[in-house]
Amino acid sequence: MAFDGDGFVDRFNRVWNAHDVDGILAMMTDDVVFEASFGKDPWGTRVIGRKALREFLNDMFDRIPDVRWDETRHVAHPDVAVVEWLTTGTPRDGTRYEVEGCDILTLRDAKIAAKRSYRKGRV
Repeated sequence: MAFDGDGFVDRFNRVWNAHDVDGILAMMTDDVVFEASFGKDPWGTRVIGRKALREFLNDMFDRIPDVRWDETRHVAHPDVAVVEWLTTGTPRDGTRYEVEGCDILTLRDAKIAAKRSYRKGRV
């Protein structure tokens, strides 16, 4: 069956904005390498494997209960997809944010083997 890139990205966006951790993990390989756009290291925060990713996602959705990503455009092929977005949210400290960014997804057998996120920062 041919890869449906638009359908894949649509599903990706839906599970993330629903905060559906099981749905997100179902799109990942067991050995996924997940790099969030925030963190103290140059690559942000790196999480490896579905179990560790579950913990990371539960913590993130707890810290930012209204976080969402609105896609601005995407391109998807069987081995790579890029999704540009505008993310908004209000962490528990009450400081609302809005920032543009993108995810670069490495795909293997129609699952995400690596997700690297990048976002614009304010200086």
